[in-house]
Amino acid sequence: MTFTEICERFERVKRVGDDRATARCSAHEDRVASLSLSTGHDGNVLLHCHAGCTTADIVEMAGLRLSDLFGERHRAVPLTPVLTSRSASSQTVYTYRTLDGSVAGEVVRGPGKRFRQRRPDGDGGWAWKAPVTPILYQWPELAAQPDKPVWVVEGEKDADTLAGLGLRATTNAAGAGKWRAAHTSALFDLSPPAVYVIPDHDVPGRRHASSVTEALTTAGLAAAIVPLPDSPEHGDVSDWLAAGHTIEELHALALSASVAPEVLVPTDFADAGQTLTRLSEGCYELQWPDLGVRFQADHVRRGRDGDLKGELTITTELAGARTVADGVLVWTSTNFSSQRVRSGLAKACQERSGAKLDWVGALEDFSIQVARSEAAGTVPIQPLSHYALPPTEDAQDWVVHGLPLARDLPTIIYGPGGSGKSLFALSICQQLAERGIKCLYIDWEFSGAEHRKRLGQLVGDAPIPTDMLHYVRCASPLVVEVSRLAAYVTRHDVRFCVFDSVAYAAGGRPEEAEHATAYMRAVRQIGVGSLHLAHAVKSEEHQESSGPFGSVFWANSARSLWMIKRAPGEGADDRVVEVALTHKKSNTGRLLAPLGLRLTFDSSRTTIQNMDLASSTLSTSLPLWQRMRALVAAHAMTVEDIALELDAQPKSVARAVQRMEIFRRGGDGRIWLSSQLSAASEPPDEDRF
Repeated sequence: MTFTEICERFERVKRVGDDRATARCSAHEDRVASLSLSTGHDGNVLLHCHAGCTTADIVEMAGLRLSDLFGERHRAVPLTPVLTSRSASSQTVYTYRTLDGSVAGEVVRGPGKRFRQRRPDGDGGWAWKAPVTPILYQWPELAAQPDKPVWVVEGEKDADTLAGLGLRATTNAAGAGKWRAAHTSALFDLSPPAVYVIPDHDVPGRRHASSVTEALTTAGLAAAIVPLPDSPEHGDVSDWLAAGHTIEELHALALSASVAPEVLVPTDFADAGQTLTRLSEGCYELQWPDLGVRFQADHVRRGRDGDLKGELTITTELAGARTVADGVLVWTSTNFSSQRVRSGLAKACQERSGAKLDWVGALEDFSIQVARSEAAGTVPIQPLSHYALPPTEDAQDWVVHGLPLARDLPTIIYGPGGSGKSLFALSICQQLAERGIKCLYIDWEFSGAEHRKRLGQLVGDAPIPTDMLHYVRCASPLVVEVSRLAAYVTRHDVRFCVFDSVAYAAGGRPEEAEHATAYMRAVRQIGVGSLHLAHAVKSEEHQESSGPFGSVFWANSARSLWMIKRAPGEGADDRVVEVALTHKKSNTGRLLAPLGLRLTFDSSRTTIQNMDLASSTLSTSLPLWQRMRALVAAHAMTVEDIALELDAQPKSVARAVQRMEIFRRGGDGRIWLSSQLSAASEPPDEDRF
């Protein structure tokens, strides 16, 4: 084929000299003529779509073959045809006929749900254009059944599905939003006893059904919307029937449907309800659910010039909108304070969506609301006496394995590697989830598969918590991940998070104030109770310092700080691990007694139980008076013997006896528990022990 003949297969062709041209791409909904055509030095025709469509798709949707692009001297000897996934069988053709049965046009469905329309060109070929006058699909079949109601669906596939079940079904070409007055007029002339409009289960589908029903009722027809219950998101009537529903159910739904649209679908932003949500610090979302439009602003801050700047993402479900991944219409860094920038964004939204909405007004409204929210701050300034008192300690904390966890403040557990921090944290999440508290495990160290295996071993035969325990593997520092994490926490009502671990999430040297404070600011943005796992350096392992990484910033920022220590394992059963948790700091109350935990590993089950530290090799984690109590409970001892046994100073032992009411000195100078002396008027004999 010649270069001119190939150009004639495309729409909106603009020639640039003899060997170059631009046109609308055949493989996607092209409104800006993004296809370039040119002739190479060897006479071959070159095609390039600036939107990224492949040459194979462009050729197929234009009704060409790849061989048509090559000059005559490159023609190969015809070979036996080989069927491939890109053969003509991948196309589905839907024919539109007039009442006399002649072909008015066709809709060609290609790979990836790409649709194009064509009509006879009068010379036995096709022109890739829509019919001059829009007509109904299966028009002759509709006219042949005058006494049956008509079912209007979205798409030829659904119309064929219902027709195959004996129903009188039709649709319009080009999908949602393309119902025209000519369709209404043609249906009115058929005088059906009733018209049932079935919407696809998404915003464009509902808007389309509402507008079709409104047009038909305005023309004097009895029309009703028939929504399909239990339909999947973006599902249609074919999906609904394939899921096991019956034609009898469909008839029952039609009989119970309202004759007029129950809900007036808004036509612009001003008519639609909106909801502004502050997802986190510097992150906002404004939704118009009835329109299927969402604005999200991230990383909002004031620039040096005082303007409000940030990242803007606009997503939509509007029919015909040219969106990319996940329905994104526009994604850009922007200046919310600039009227010129807002006008440019509105123009881009108008062009890419094809919807004549007040985009300028919507962006103005969103920018003003974000600016006011930023100016107001996270919480209002008010007299201190207006604030409610905090809940009691029991109501404020969740307690798991004896460890109290604040509902809205950070707790840190630090210790050497291999001390069971991650497993203990996962067990905390599991138990909170079983209580109905939704948790998110945020991981920088391991993998989802590893934690899933550990979770199965923790729960054993019990059901695994599903919706109440979520997991995410992060690759970037917390200050980078915080926006999406905060948004997820807000949207999914997460109430507790685990951060594993601080060293990898800090984004720099964690002992430095800059990284420690930036990390904690990000934690405050997320705004829920949290547990943070931190490693200990060697000096801390031996000296048991008061905080991780040797930095006071971590200790000062946490509500509660616990150090974890594992018992020596020489000669012990490797299936059992004992650890001690020592409370090093508390910002809201007194220091709590150390906790002992025993981790038991079987072939398919892991259990975590509390234990008495006084009877273990970790007893040195206990305060001196607790170790003394365990010692003299067995038999009375002198101060010197107690000091020798516990490797303590005699003065420290004597001071504990003097201060603690649980100890009493007997007449023979030995130390007893007060409860033992009160059991008898005189000290019992040694033989009792």
